[in-house]
Amino acid sequence: MKELLKLGLTLSIITITLGCGSRVKENESQIREEIQIQLDKCVKAIETKDIELYMDLIPEDFIIYDESGEIISREKQKEYTIRDWSIIDRTLSNKYTADSIKINGDSAIVYTSQRWERLMFQRDGKTTDTVLTTQKHIETWKKTNKGWLNYDVKELGGQVFVNGKEYKN
Repeated sequence: MKELLKLGLTLSIITITLGCGSRVKENESQIREEIQIQLDKCVKAIETKDIELYMDLIPEDFIIYDESGEIISREKQKEYTIRDWSIIDRTLSNKYTADSIKINGDSAIVYTSQRWERLMFQRDGKTTDTVLTTQKHIETWKKTNKGWLNYDVKELGGQVFVNGKEYKN
């Protein structure tokens, strides 16, 4: 009888432990899905050049520094993004994927990869080149009232191809 109780207790502990583990995985999976939805919105904003959607994905308290260390305001960020988009004729394909995620409370570290192919205008403003950029990132996401938002991006490396040939800086 004692052995049967011991076995029952052990099975209960295993069941509880496995149950908790699956809830963590379920929560991780749900958060990853929510972040992927945000990444997909970013892709849509870029493809359609929808600056309002793009700006809606940037946290109100997000701070951006330029190369000299000066803070770039949200209005400047918007202006720079519109300027950058003006040399893109159209996006041919853009895939931005949350590859892995590590959650810590209301924040998450997310490893992403992006593959973006687009037609970009040359200096004459008419002729286009096909530009393919691949890039890996490590990103810091936080849960906000607006859902999960990206607060920091560090590029981990990638390649740029212009008309099929690798471009080296």
